[in-house]
Amino acid sequence: MINNSSAPAEIEGYQIDQLDLKIIELLQQNGRIAYSDIARAIDSPEATIRYRVKRLLDEEIISISAFINTGKVKHETVAYLELEIEPGFLETSLAELLAMENISYIASVTGELNLMLEYIYKDNHDLLNFINSLRQNAAVKRLNSRTILKIHKAQYPARVQP
Repeated sequence: MINNSSAPAEIEGYQIDQLDLKIIELLQQNGRIAYSDIARAIDSPEATIRYRVKRLLDEEIISISAFINTGKVKHETVAYLELEIEPGFLETSLAELLAMENISYIASVTGELNLMLEYIYKDNHDLLNFINSLRQNAAVKRLNSRTILKIHKAQYPARVQP
């Protein structure tokens, strides 16, 4: 839930306040920023920053990781696949997709198609084999694919507004 008032936002029972949001914003700009630099930037004690970041990590509100700019990695390409699936697919096949390293993103979505995923592939043959394997699943009613030609902006994750 995004709260536009000055009161703290609540995400699944966890209170996010303005200090948390400022910390998150700085970490999104640079996940390797030193706690002392965060403390200086927002005029807060370093011990408070350490505690807040630990709590945000422990509560799984944030994670700190590296994202690959697939546009710069020459041997891999990204395809977005949209599927219309039967409800049984979530019970029978979703775990298999979640375990695949080549899939970097899976989401249930609204609209005509109800599942979206991001597949990182080495070549067209790899992508074709993956698409054909999905089409062989009886719970997949329809599949659309889009290949990313050029990424103009990649901001992960999206910013949370106070």
